[in-house]
Amino acid sequence: MTKGKKVKPTQPPSFNKPITLETIGKFIKARRTQQGLNTLDCAMLCNISAHTLNKIENGFEGVRLNTLLQIMEALGMEMNMKDWNSDE
Repeated sequence: MTKGKKVKPTQPPSFNKPITLETIGKFIKARRTQQGLNTLDCAMLCNISAHTLNKIENGFEGVRLNTLLQIMEALGMEMNMKDWNSDE
């Protein structure tokens, strides 16, 4: 990992909000910063460019689902779907 200034942890957005590219990006940024990873180190860990990671964290469109899933896996995150026929 590279040396540099300390990464300040970011709080994730509310888990009750609808999922959008923006909220996914905020969750990824929160997870990255809570693990103490800067953008460059995280991008290297995820095998993507820092530019791509920055775009994702800022909710830009045009990101491949596979890339999102790759980042989430590298950071120990998972996405779940619930049964839309249940009342839960």
